[in-house]
Amino acid sequence: MLAVASAAVIGGGVVMGAPKPNIVHIFTDDLGQQDVECYRGGRKSLYETPHMDKLAGDGMRFTHAYSPSPTCAPSRAAFITGQYGPRNGVLHVMGGLLPRPQTLSRSYLAPFYSCRVPIQSNTLPRTLREAGYITGHIKKMHVGGRGGGYPYPLTYGFDFSWGKHRDYNDPELWDPKMKNKLEYNNGLWLPMRPNRLHGFATSDPDDPFRTDPNDDDRPFDGTVDLSLRWMEKVRHGDKPFFLNYCTSLVHGPVSARDRKRFEHYCKKLGIPVPTKLGSTNKARAGQKNPYYATMVDTTDWIVGKLVTYLEQTDDPRNPGHKLIENTYVILSTDNGGCNSIPAKTEDGGVEHEQITDNAPLREGKQTLYEGGVRIPFIVRGPDVRPGSVSGAVVSLIDLYPTFMSMAGMNPDPALKLDGCDLLPVLNEANEANGAPRFADGSKRESLYFHYPIEIPMGSAVRKGNWKLYWNTGPGVNNNPEIELFKLTNDDGTDCDVGEKNNLAKSEPAKTAELLTELKAWLAKHNAAMPYKNARCTSPLENQDKVASIVERGSDGANLYVTVDTKSGKTPIQSALLLYTTNGSQHLRINDNTEEWFQAPAVVKGNRIEAVAPPGMTHGVFYLRDEHDFLITSEPIPAYTELALGHRGSSFLKHSYAYKPGLIALIKCGESAIVHAKQKKMNVTGLQTALDLAGEVILEAVSEEPYAKAMRQLRKEIRALNGIPEAELEALNYFPVSDW
Repeated sequence: MLAVASAAVIGGGVVMGAPKPNIVHIFTDDLGQQDVECYRGGRKSLYETPHMDKLAGDGMRFTHAYSPSPTCAPSRAAFITGQYGPRNGVLHVMGGLLPRPQTLSRSYLAPFYSCRVPIQSNTLPRTLREAGYITGHIKKMHVGGRGGGYPYPLTYGFDFSWGKHRDYNDPELWDPKMKNKLEYNNGLWLPMRPNRLHGFATSDPDDPFRTDPNDDDRPFDGTVDLSLRWMEKVRHGDKPFFLNYCTSLVHGPVSARDRKRFEHYCKKLGIPVPTKLGSTNKARAGQKNPYYATMVDTTDWIVGKLVTYLEQTDDPRNPGHKLIENTYVILSTDNGGCNSIPAKTEDGGVEHEQITDNAPLREGKQTLYEGGVRIPFIVRGPDVRPGSVSGAVVSLIDLYPTFMSMAGMNPDPALKLDGCDLLPVLNEANEANGAPRFADGSKRESLYFHYPIEIPMGSAVRKGNWKLYWNTGPGVNNNPEIELFKLTNDDGTDCDVGEKNNLAKSEPAKTAELLTELKAWLAKHNAAMPYKNARCTSPLENQDKVASIVERGSDGANLYVTVDTKSGKTPIQSALLLYTTNGSQHLRINDNTEEWFQAPAVVKGNRIEAVAPPGMTHGVFYLRDEHDFLITSEPIPAYTELALGHRGSSFLKHSYAYKPGLIALIKCGESAIVHAKQKKMNVTGLQTALDLAGEVILEAVSEEPYAKAMRQLRKEIRALNGIPEAELEALNYFPVSDW
């Protein structure tokens, strides 16, 4: 399909009849806003970022840009779906596990949240494909599940990306049997072996990171090479392209393959080049880490390589012009900078190592303070005035509707996007620092954050000059329950970006307004909230009123649990069934790929009921009482009792194992036969699998026959393309295991 032509303004001049623009999104990992020199307001920086600074000089730099979450996976999920975490289900990087308290002394534990974006979700690449774009994703995804990397970027709709075994799907660009595949696939981020003192790039032609004497001895990066070769191929077609380039830099492990740059930053810091393991920076503040400085420098070089290609390469769809003239380049990151991590020492121990410093922003990654969620965000492209700066409050969730607008698409309410189209802001059609607008024309007043995870447990709202933080895990952390900060003055200048002055008590009306708004937003989206720990060793109010489990059982695929709510025990408020369909070694690629999901449960007084999803191998009821305490259908150990590496299926003893899930799967198969026969499909294979499953129900006493029957049934049902049962998500969680 030919791209629709349109008029575009380039650097003040008009290019009439330009085709639809290309879109290149450079999505970095853990890059703090203050890591980029042009964001430092003239304050001295250790890091040198000339290419990112030039990108800002050639486009628009946003000073109040946010990630939707302070960690990786939820921000990437929000980007690709255009929805906040409570909508798409991804709240942190450790999803798909049974919620457990960290220790029995902690008063709260995290709720359940998903490991992946649902396979059938509306996603940005699928939407851009409808607009005639060819789409490519390179390197880090981190919104798929635990099943051997599945779902892949290809599963979510990208035309070009990686799939099984991390192989890309274009034989002209990718040889799955290539030498040094691991090094090429990961680029310069690949952890150094055996440690960060070894593995620096050399000029040896056989070195997969060989240095280039024509590029200031920069090491080779496979992810950059693949990106350039993909753009070179697709630019000759008749479609615009969307490249989602996602380097793993500057995420840890903190190391540097570029020895020349590493020695340069050691010299800038006035320290010797390390010859032993250990921290190079035990300070608690400042940009003083030469390893990290080199990683930032390398990220900047990558930006330069991609942008330079666009600047120097002819655009066949727009003769007489370079690609850059009709391409939007967006630089962003998934969360704020990581302040510190432990560094290994020579004797095998660890010691504190400061990585970066987000000052004047408060704290960093994994917190909802500004250092954890305020990010660098730069856009260059048609109609974007060079050197412009916007104080508009924007978020990664805005990129989905913005890319749609760049592609000439109209808003689509069916997508249920939470973000705003930023193109009017980029074109400066809105007032300089005005709020972005939703599709209905209304101004966005607020941005929301929800991170009910780990020690920082909390939610937040940014509205105008103000930001309110609600600590939903009091006792887990030392933060006040409510904090209110005035980030900017009425004229848009900085006021308290360091979030040092808690105004919650001195501004009670504003505090009440924002807290009410935040709670209403959480309730509207049924956001998963922390549980109180019913086993907490430090007695909590109403802990003595927590109900106990009386009975649990099943009838076919129907599951139930009853609780004792007599004698003043607190009634159950809500319930979930958490389940897995790969709780057997015969259904997993390896032990690390066990993944859990949630299904609805119905509270009927003191009896809670649910239906086993087809293929469920194990299930647990998670009940929330009216005081927010957690009651489970069987005891769940704390992490101090049983470490993280243990699978849920390995420590459960009363988990409705195998039989209810196989009965549900048989019913699904029987329904599939009806629909398949209506389409005159061959159902011989499915009927054979159903017969085997029926025998297993009557005779089996161990997991292996159940697992094998489930695997074969799933496989046969999915093979009948075009019937509704083949598309059921529960049957498609782990197809790789069945291949």
